[in-house]
Amino acid sequence: MQSPTLSSGPIEVERKFVPGPQVEDELLRLGAKLQNEITFRDSYYDTPDCRLTLGDVWLRRREDSWELKYPPQRGTRGLNGASTQYLELSCEADITRRVSEELNIPCPHSLDLLQLQEFASFVTRRRRFEFPPRNGSKHKVVVDLDTADFDFSVGEVEVLVKTQEEVKSALMEVEEICKQLGVLSDSPVPGKMSTFLKINRADHYKQLLEAHVL
Repeated sequence: MQSPTLSSGPIEVERKFVPGPQVEDELLRLGAKLQNEITFRDSYYDTPDCRLTLGDVWLRRREDSWELKYPPQRGTRGLNGASTQYLELSCEADITRRVSEELNIPCPHSLDLLQLQEFASFVTRRRRFEFPPRNGSKHKVVVDLDTADFDFSVGEVEVLVKTQEEVKSALMEVEEICKQLGVLSDSPVPGKMSTFLKINRADHYKQLLEAHVL
């Protein structure tokens, strides 16, 4: 019997930046609008030998919902220069199948049956700004300003696209917003997860560096 078709989620094209004290004023000046402010807890899961994260596959539970992020092509990395590209899944059945494929094991009926272990958990306060499509673009550009409960702040400029063919133009839009904000960096900016691991799970962090995931 053939296994069910695995749905493909959107591709998240993102670039992180260090938010300065005037970043919100700059966003509003450039035409962005504050959409909401939310607080949520992310808990991340992996096998004891870190097989998922060493493959750049990130499984998390955000409050009560499962989410999975992984590179668009198997065997590649989501980090591309100073930007990242990840496919996103939010359907638990699709996530269970994708994680089972990554671990090369039979697919169970539930993620809970995989007996994965939590390796990180933290709370984030997020202020989300949104730019309307500009210059004929069909893409919505979102800017998240995050503050985590371990005294760390980061900004993220993000565009979601449906196909790999749209990634190049999305990257250009993300970079243009970063330029206009004055936060464009040639080097990757550490995110919440890598910073949390560096502080709290040094061995795991070192493994990911050696595997060129971070």
